Amino acid sequence: MVREAEMGAAITAAPTPGALEVLQACQASGRPVAVVGDTCSAAMETYLDAHRLRHLVGPVIGRERRPISSEMPGVDLVRQAVKVLGVEPSNCTLVGRSFMGMYVAAQAGIQAIGVVSKNGSRKHLAGVHGSVVVSTLPQLADALTTVSVTTPP
Repeated sequence: MVREAEMGAAITAAPTPGALEVLQACQASGRPVAVVGDTCSAAMETYLDAHRLRHLVGPVIGRERRPISSEMPGVDLVRQAVKVLGVEPSNCTLVGRSFMGMYVAAQAGIQAIGVVSKNGSRKHLAGVHGSVVVSTLPQLADALTTVSVTTPP
């Protein structure tokens, strides 16, 4: 029943303003993108396909991939994404709108960028393990186009 609701929502949900620009900036600058969420992978794939974003995203990892016995399922999903991307956690960044997203990033050993939502608080997002906060996704897209990817020595 939950899966069916998620699939229906995936078709009708509108993309967050700036999301396309962020994904395009990542692609243009050589930053691979994985989508991770506590939603079924099929719904996330449907959403990406419905909004013609799929070509900008690599792996999609949903809740069905979390270990049943996991005490920290979000962390486990993020670690799976890092592994599938074939990069070191220190070279990854999680972009999210919630305190929990910032916490998951810290626990997974990756950087975090919080995007202030309509009802969110910059202070709320910035208070977790040195996370960076931006006001909007277009602001993040602009930063991604001006800051080059650095590779470790």
